[in-house]
Amino acid sequence: MNTIFPWLVWIFPMVGALAVLPASRINRKAGTAVALIFPFLAAMSASTMIPDVLRGETADLQVQWIPSLGIKAGLLVDPLSVLMANVVAWVSFLIVVYSIGYMEKESTLTRYWFFMNYFIGSMLLLVLSDNLLQLMFGWEGVGLCSYALIGYWYTDEPDKWVGSEGHKVWGVPMTYSPSHAGLKAFVMTRIGDIGLLIAIFIIYSMSGTLNLVELARDIGWAGDLARLSLLLPTGLLMFWGPIGKSAQIPLHEWLPDAMAGPTPVSALIHAATMVKAGVYLVARTGPIFFNAIVAYGQPFTFFEIVGWIGAITALTAAAQATVAK
Repeated sequence: MNTIFPWLVWIFPMVGALAVLPASRINRKAGTAVALIFPFLAAMSASTMIPDVLRGETADLQVQWIPSLGIKAGLLVDPLSVLMANVVAWVSFLIVVYSIGYMEKESTLTRYWFFMNYFIGSMLLLVLSDNLLQLMFGWEGVGLCSYALIGYWYTDEPDKWVGSEGHKVWGVPMTYSPSHAGLKAFVMTRIGDIGLLIAIFIIYSMSGTLNLVELARDIGWAGDLARLSLLLPTGLLMFWGPIGKSAQIPLHEWLPDAMAGPTPVSALIHAATMVKAGVYLVARTGPIFFNAIVAYGQPFTFFEIVGWIGAITALTAAAQATVAK
């Protein structure tokens, strides 16, 4: 297995975000070319991992990061991470290609390309990380970029607002400016992230590690949590982060307003990638909590709650759509 390309998958877009700035000083075409090339290189790098996974090869690539805490930076190359990395990288590249024509008349195109590349790099770091701390860097990176991209038209011209002018519900206006929508998305997803951070701290205090492979291999930490009656609360706190990112009840109301951003932003963040970050985290940590629940005789309340939140969210969204203007 080639150990270089998994690192390049998320590094390329990060470099692209920085390279856009000096390139745009040359001219707009140079900045656009840089913004396009680096996501393409990331997508190509992601594709190089597919043959390894098809051969059944997996790896946990690690380097020293915080030796005093025993934390290493690392990338997890397995079927789930490689699948998600390829979906994110190739869909993002295609959306960048579409953006060239859609955004060509924007005067602040450099800012758009910077945050698009930074978002792509953060999302790829999120899905490839082998530990929860590094995953959080990607997690918060996509949250920051979503705020900047949803509120891209921050001068709030009337034609950029989302919702129908004059539409009110119980006397409350249902039209929102881009800057308002961006801030709303940022605040609501941060509320979800608080629970996720608390869960990570609890897990680290019990296990002494944040590495996902080690947490799955030795679930003794879950036994300690079960004896303290904290296993279920910790699982729910971990799920609180995905509730915010994936716009599930009760942190769902930011998503309709987020359409105030440019159409490519909606395609990238709200249809293809960021809202899938919560799905990915549940898929990554779900088996760990499932094994812990089975091993320590806890009721399956966690999975019932996850299922009910998904069902209620789908019902609520469908009901809202029937009366949307």
